[in-house]
Amino acid sequence: MSAIFIVATFFTGQREKYEINFTTKIILFLMLYVIVTIPFVEWPGSVLQNIENWVKCLAFYYFTIRIIDTKQRLRIFTYAFITVQIIRVIEPVYLHLADGYWGSFASMQNWEYMNRLAGAPHDIINPNGLAHVILTVLAFIYYFHNMTPCSRFMFYIIAPALLYALILTGSRSGMIGLLTIGIMYLYFSKKKILLVSIMLFVLAMSAFYMQDDMKDRYASIFDSSSQNRMTAEGRIAGMITDIELSLRRPIFGHGLGTSLEANANYTGRYQISHNLYAEIAIELGLVGLMIFIAYIMSVIKNIIHTVRIEKKKHIHENFVTSFQQGMITWILMNIVFSFASYGLLSYEWYLFGGLSVVLLRICDTPEGNDIANGNSSDLDSPAVKNATVVYGIMR
Repeated sequence: MSAIFIVATFFTGQREKYEINFTTKIILFLMLYVIVTIPFVEWPGSVLQNIENWVKCLAFYYFTIRIIDTKQRLRIFTYAFITVQIIRVIEPVYLHLADGYWGSFASMQNWEYMNRLAGAPHDIINPNGLAHVILTVLAFIYYFHNMTPCSRFMFYIIAPALLYALILTGSRSGMIGLLTIGIMYLYFSKKKILLVSIMLFVLAMSAFYMQDDMKDRYASIFDSSSQNRMTAEGRIAGMITDIELSLRRPIFGHGLGTSLEANANYTGRYQISHNLYAEIAIELGLVGLMIFIAYIMSVIKNIIHTVRIEKKKHIHENFVTSFQQGMITWILMNIVFSFASYGLLSYEWYLFGGLSVVLLRICDTPEGNDIANGNSSDLDSPAVKNATVVYGIMR
């Protein structure tokens, strides 16, 4: 059904309203590349099995650009999406407080283990997946919290619960992602000193109440003497092994969704590559990796263009501005988080791409076309310079 919807996107409705932009062309090129290279990969049968799940992920891109065609629909979708993600976090937190639920554990040295909070019993996410959900919510709710008294009240209730849940996940990549979000908060904030003070207070309180095992796990990011150092070192060693494995078939790769299979056969590790970029290099080769990076860059450019269009038209619409800042923060966090997480067969990158196209379409008008194409004389404005700095950081 997802494949049928994707095809129907191009043959139904008003074509001029859903014109194929550069981001969509890259997605189409990536799809074509995966299909054409099936005979040249190591396990074409596995690709045929995995391609259905991949198409379901791609559907998030096409559903988004097709259905969300107004600012009101974007607003409704954003609030619904954030609400659903909050529920996914609050449920395991409630179960943990009420029944002592954890959902997962991590090994330490000397055959010792520590509990880690994962998704609810009927959810599919592990502790790192739950951390990613938490970071996704945090990337947006801060920028929306000043829009209404209700949103401000909800932020002050939800944010502490999200941070508490993030600590319980024991996700080191989650903490690095949180640091990225905090930096972006400061970048966009007009009250930097106050925000830094609040951050330091939260950090101090978290460290004071955190269990010793959790402190040790997070300390293992930079402390080689911690009990959790073996798993931290294992991640780095695994990343190096993944890069070496990708060079075994550097052009076309082993096949879509086969990083688990390739690791099991050639490295002795029965696990998916925990690095998005190594995962893509293993599965699609260096050519596929370059296509995906081009896709990421096109998404970033879409958002930067919306900032330029908004400035050119002198628009100061709270929701659009907040959504832009949330999107920039979200993609930066994802770029960092993806160094310790897989994601080629996950929905978030394709949803993000779709939302960037939607935001550009909503902001774009004939008046804004010149600036969207980089032909404006107003490119030296402070807002555009700020956006360009962020874009440079992303690159």
